[in-house]
Amino acid sequence: MFVLGLVLVVPGPWAAAGYYRWLVSRLQVPGRPHLTFTGQPGDIWYVFVALSVLGWASGIDRAWPDYWWVQIALFPVNIALWWLVVRWIASNLASDGTPLPLAFDGSFPDFLGWYVAYYLSIFTIIGWAWVANAWTRWTCRHITGSRRQLEYHATGLEMLWRTLVAVLTCFLVIPIPWVMTWYMRWFVSRFTLTERVADATALWRPQPLS
Repeated sequence: MFVLGLVLVVPGPWAAAGYYRWLVSRLQVPGRPHLTFTGQPGDIWYVFVALSVLGWASGIDRAWPDYWWVQIALFPVNIALWWLVVRWIASNLASDGTPLPLAFDGSFPDFLGWYVAYYLSIFTIIGWAWVANAWTRWTCRHITGSRRQLEYHATGLEMLWRTLVAVLTCFLVIPIPWVMTWYMRWFVSRFTLTERVADATALWRPQPLS
């Protein structure tokens, strides 16, 4: 529904807000009961409309080969829009009806750099898993506003074999919902929360999310 909403352009903001609202409501975070997403379609509707338009524009090179450069030129714009989406998600979380003072303070140049590194790592066939993990850890370090630090603990090999299993199983079509649920539960469980204190020996024992 999220993808279809972006394809149809106009429903994009509503589809995005509905998707993130559903996803966040399924997360269980220690010390943060009844986690919810409070973002509204009208908050950054123009971002999702722009993402939809860019999605259509990215296929222009297939219709007119002479315009192959358009997709490359639009690449940083597309990444800038997703950077805004990440900031929007982080700043619109609430627990028990109380907004959380969270924010994503990662800079756009760094975000763009990680995106480029990830795309280039795909050509290595397997290296993308390690880059994706490093990118996720960077993202966690830039979630601010809480007394606890979000951390990500997973190896590239763990992500690689699970992703391959998920992709191969999806070719069977019918198991897709169960496989994607299995994969998402594993991914979320790799995140932990620890106290933000100067003395590393005083850190709380990591509490896994589920």
